Amino acid sequence: MPEANTWMMTRRAGLAGALALPLASPWASREAQAQQGGLVEVGTNGWLFPIWDRVNRVDMAAVRSAVQTVTETIGILRAGRIQVAILLIPSRKRMMRQYLPAGTQIAPEAAQRFTLTLSECTRAGAVVPDLDAVFRAQMQRDPAHPLFFKTDTHWTPMGAEVAAVEMARMMRERMQLPASPRPGTRLGDLRPMQLAAGDLVQHLPAAQRGAYGPEQSLVRQILPPEGAGALIEDDSYDTVIVGTSNVQPRFGFQPVLSNQLVRPVGLSWKPNNQGTYFALLDYLRSDAFKQQRPRALVWNFLEQDMVNTSNNPTWGTGAIAPAEFLNQVRRAVA
Repeated sequence: MPEANTWMMTRRAGLAGALALPLASPWASREAQAQQGGLVEVGTNGWLFPIWDRVNRVDMAAVRSAVQTVTETIGILRAGRIQVAILLIPSRKRMMRQYLPAGTQIAPEAAQRFTLTLSECTRAGAVVPDLDAVFRAQMQRDPAHPLFFKTDTHWTPMGAEVAAVEMARMMRERMQLPASPRPGTRLGDLRPMQLAAGDLVQHLPAAQRGAYGPEQSLVRQILPPEGAGALIEDDSYDTVIVGTSNVQPRFGFQPVLSNQLVRPVGLSWKPNNQGTYFALLDYLRSDAFKQQRPRALVWNFLEQDMVNTSNNPTWGTGAIAPAEFLNQVRRAVA
């Protein structure tokens, strides 16, 4: 059994009870306050939240448009004999709603961003873990190890580990991946990790930043290969992760997924301001893809980004019209 099957790995997460919604207050006054304070809303117990994750109202037409682009992409990849998994990370703001500013209202459509994306991507043939349910169950079971940082938009390594274990479990059950001739990443104990400054602190007025210090989490130790595998210099893999900054190496999603799948796993990521659509195109155009087409591809999305299709101005130079994006995916996969 892989080394990472520790206290967190051996439990199956179940559905947890829904959290109670905070009392509502008029959005207009909250939005005005947010504009005065910049891009950050100050919650309770030291929590900061980005205003760009809109939970009081959600454009479901925009969500459906984005989901259509994603599901068509899944179809293209599967037609090219690439099995697809979608790593859909739940909204940090929605998951940690108990720490939102008093009076914050969460619209029912906010949860539908996640459930609609999950159901439609599953219908399109992708493996999509229900990380909303998994995270809720884990937070109730072990509140001492947060799955998200208080002052940063990213998950903690603990959140990444929980997600990687569930993703690997579903991939083993639902994908036809042959046994790998090479082992997965060897993992050891949990060790402390310090986040020097959360990325939301920089958006606060200068006079308030000093109130927020470093944050700590735990991250899985990566061990060197042993035995015959230690003598092989081979960077080939048949499974790859493509996404944005939550899957970057420092949070540990890749090594835990590799450990749990018992096979090497590649990684190609871009900063989130370039977007996950651009990240996928960049990978599909790369020499790595041309030389080594994967059997399985794990594509990373943030729930709150599901209101943005591939041509949203949010992505800057990475924005591309959906039809052209799909055409370029077809050309790259073909």
